[in-house]
Amino acid sequence: MANGNLVRTGIQGLDTIFLGGISRGNVILVEGEAGAGKSLLGTEFIYRGIVEYDEPGIIVVFETSPRKLLRDTAAFNWNLEELQQQNRLRIIFTTPQILEQELRSADSLLMETAIELGARRIFIDSIALLRPTASNGNSALPANGSGSYRELLQQIIEGLDREGITPLFAHERALHGEPAQTLETAEFLADTVIQLQRGDYPAGAYRRIEILKSRGQGFEAGVHTLQIKAGQGLKVFRRVQCRVQATGYQPTSTIQKSAIGNAMLDDLTGGGLYEGSVTIVTGASGTGKSNLGYQVLVEGARNAGKRGLLVTLDEHPEQILRNADALGLNMREQVEAGTIYLLHDSPLELEVNVHFDLIARTIEEHQIDRIVVDGITTYSNAIGDERKFREFLHGLIAFTKQRLMTAFISYENPELFGMTRFMSDSNVTSVVDNVILLSYVELGNMMNRAITVAKARGCKHQYITRQYRIERGGIVLVPEGISEISNLPFSSYYNLLSRAPTRFNRNIPPQIDD
Repeated sequence: MANGNLVRTGIQGLDTIFLGGISRGNVILVEGEAGAGKSLLGTEFIYRGIVEYDEPGIIVVFETSPRKLLRDTAAFNWNLEELQQQNRLRIIFTTPQILEQELRSADSLLMETAIELGARRIFIDSIALLRPTASNGNSALPANGSGSYRELLQQIIEGLDREGITPLFAHERALHGEPAQTLETAEFLADTVIQLQRGDYPAGAYRRIEILKSRGQGFEAGVHTLQIKAGQGLKVFRRVQCRVQATGYQPTSTIQKSAIGNAMLDDLTGGGLYEGSVTIVTGASGTGKSNLGYQVLVEGARNAGKRGLLVTLDEHPEQILRNADALGLNMREQVEAGTIYLLHDSPLELEVNVHFDLIARTIEEHQIDRIVVDGITTYSNAIGDERKFREFLHGLIAFTKQRLMTAFISYENPELFGMTRFMSDSNVTSVVDNVILLSYVELGNMMNRAITVAKARGCKHQYITRQYRIERGGIVLVPEGISEISNLPFSSYYNLLSRAPTRFNRNIPPQIDD
């Protein structure tokens, strides 16, 4: 749709889910319960129209005085008083009865004001309060015909349409009684319906926004996140899936490179991993998942010219840098040089759409080539909804693949000894390219660390379990035939990934289950 045929709201993120803006000429209805943000959305629609698109506007309010409106909007750095002095905005404080009489009058003062102002937009808050004058003295609203709410609303819409004014109406959500009846009528007559929702966390609140319909155009369906930003106004964060909708083309790579910078580890994966591949690293706490991620980023930045991003909900950046320094990786140098970026977010009341937007913007702004998500288990606990967790993880994987990024995602497996599943919940290993298992092996009374490449798509990886140690520089494989702790190397045992590895009896061939 041509830009001239669209009305841009100017609200951050809202025009994006409308695919550029709302069809010009559409009647817009915003509905929601108290505190959902209806009045703020309508006011910002008028304000942005004036300051960003030179479209003067009118705000009609029944319950909020202009003084309070000016006070509240000043918190967002919106100077509505100045716009009124410039004759670009008019705030009208009236009653529903007076407005209804005005609209029925042949010489409507409201319309005269709109013409004088050159108004292109109007916000009425709230049309739920409008009532037509009942000709028979009966307070009950007729459903249709003369004296009905439908007739009144149609009269308002037609009058505004004649003057080329885009209306935005607010209406409270209701399930029963007369408010539900008027809402149903408004939804039917409106061309674009935006529903706002407000809900509670255990110790906070959240807001959602959904486009129910918008005639004459496409839009991004589904429930998106809405936030009120201090000093700015509203901001809409698209749901995760909208960023990764099918494009019809999926880039791929035929280049195998060392992701870790360790020859023995590369041999284990079959000569390195494909650029743009996604790897799940799973293992118990303390097996070195984070360390492996640090190696991937430092190797990429230092020796391959790849910008890296570490995303975590667990550790703060200074703690991450301290840990990397202890390994001798000197990640701090790469962070200061701007080749590695650290992104930490709090798992408390995590807003998935907001968090995903932050990751995506960081990747796009800094042209990230490699990403490590350290601690996907924390995401599962923070989100608390398995379906939403899977959608986030699938969305993140799809986003990295579309940009041909090399991704490492660590998952903490709760099984200390023996591994019966790669991931205990929300298994997504079918959609990743590589799976690396880090595990503990107990031989006698000694603990050993073991690494197994369970899956490496397109690579001729080794189907063996190798012992490794963590030293300065990161994870290093123990040479085959040598044991760091026990008297015998790993090759002297079978069932290493079980809870009870068994030593070979050289006189009896081992019985290995299929």
